[in-house]
Amino acid sequence: MRNRKRWVAVLGLVLIISLALSAIFLKAPIYYQARSYLVMSVFSLYEKMNSLLDEQKIVLDIPGGLSTKEKDWYPFVMVFNADQGFSGYMGRDLRLTILYNFGSFNWWGASSSFFLEDSRYFNSFYGAYVVKEMDPNRRFGFTADGSLDIEEIFKLAEYDFKYLVIKSLGCPEDKLTMEILSYETMPEVSYAGYRDWTRIDSLLLLNSPAHRYKGERRAYIQYGNPHLQEKGEEFRLMTSQGRIYVRYYPEFECTVFLYILSPELSTINECDERILSKTVISLK
Repeated sequence: MRNRKRWVAVLGLVLIISLALSAIFLKAPIYYQARSYLVMSVFSLYEKMNSLLDEQKIVLDIPGGLSTKEKDWYPFVMVFNADQGFSGYMGRDLRLTILYNFGSFNWWGASSSFFLEDSRYFNSFYGAYVVKEMDPNRRFGFTADGSLDIEEIFKLAEYDFKYLVIKSLGCPEDKLTMEILSYETMPEVSYAGYRDWTRIDSLLLLNSPAHRYKGERRAYIQYGNPHLQEKGEEFRLMTSQGRIYVRYYPEFECTVFLYILSPELSTINECDERILSKTVISLK
């Protein structure tokens, strides 16, 4: 699989960096943060060079955690391509580039706040999806008459959360969950410099990422180490809030989604106002 090949391409670099950092920091908490920044910056750059963004000369600039004074989100937004996996999941030929960010690391801990249940950024993400239909007669996320295809849109979010995030942490297949409990849409929204987005707010039932450490999983390179106590339930179900902005760009022949996911509505609103709404989208 393409995902595996890409990881193999950077494994050598990961090992070199890990050995060097181990010697310097002796596995101090800052080691995990430094490892994440170094490895993910290299891997994300590689992914961007092979993404829809570079291929079609799309500028999609989303601010990272360095854009705010607080230590809230990871310093930079990362890129990942999931063309093959998503095409297989949907049963047709698609291109998918994902931009994403999650809660920051604390200087004194080996975990990002993505794993910390007492953090406002627990199990939280924001970013973008860029989806291109290889069938010129289709627009992803829309029906033939041009209305939103809600089921298809949520399948995109479900694929990302269940199979690229939670499964990568070791959650058993039969426990993977992302269900839509309710949603509401708001058409003709002005956002990120354009006036015709549709906003979808939703209430979700999904897995918590909290689990006990399971050895050197690749996902720990970016998120740091989990630390669920022995009696805690792994990957328990929890409710969360979701917000997605949807717009089709004919000049790109792609559908763009800007999204935020968090258990706390206040985190979503703050991220929306201070970070995601400042996204720049254009052609180079």
